[in-house]
Parts: sequence; structure tokens; C-alpha cells
Amino acid sequence: MGADGMGAAAIPARDPGLQPERTALSWRRTIMSAVIASLLIWRGWALSLTREGSADVAGLFVPGHSAHVIGLGVCAVMASLTTIVLVVCASIRIRTLHAGVGVLETAGHIAPPALMLRTASIAIVALAAATVVALVLGF
Repeated sequence: MGADGMGAAAIPARDPGLQPERTALSWRRTIMSAVIASLLIWRGWALSLTREGSADVAGLFVPGHSAHVIGLGVCAVMASLTTIVLVVCASIRIRTLHAGVGVLETAGHIAPPALMLRTASIAIVALAAATVVALVLGF
């Protein structure tokens, strides 16, 4: 027995405090930033299409678009895909934390899975790269 009268095997229950709420808020801020970046890139692509005089849908499939328009289109698609990946990662993490704190008693269950961390990190880096390329192309 220890000095407090508890045995060595007695481990107090985990009190998460506001950790699930803080995590949810930080994921939501990340998602909002990703959505805004994606929308701005899509807007730049749409504006570059109108500058070339091919704003209608049929004009998207005719040959002759400049590398500028094609590059912005690739950036727009990449930004959308990375935003979707971030939304999926965030929803999984938020749902896990809010599922029940009693279930998350061990540190192994509290920490996010390594695959999710890698996936979210790659998505953020890809979104940043798409944003930088779109800025270089001058959206």
C-alpha cells in the first residue's frame, strides 16, 4: 500500500476535461481553412476559364487550354481531394473522442492511430503544395 492508502494496482479513472472539445474545435478550424483554400483555388480556376472565353461546360473539353488553366484545374482537384480526406480524418477523430470517455481509459485508445496522423499530415502538405502552385500560377 502506498502513502495514500491505495494499492499499487488501483489506477484512478481518466478525467479528460475539455480535451475532446478542444480537439474538435481544432479539427474544425483546420477543416475551415482547407475549405477556404479549396474554394479560392476553384474560384481562380473558374476565373481563368472565363478569361480564355470558355466558361461554358462544353468549352472545358475542347483542346487548346493553356497550361495555366490546366494547372489551376489540377490544383483545384487536388485541393478538393485533400479537403475530403481531412474531413474524413476529423470526423473519425471527433467521433472517437465523443463516443465515450469511459471506453478510452488507456493511453493506446486516446492517441490517434498512426495511419490517420500520416494521412492527415500528407493531406495538409498536399493542400499546401496545391495552394502554393496555384499562387505561382497566379490565380
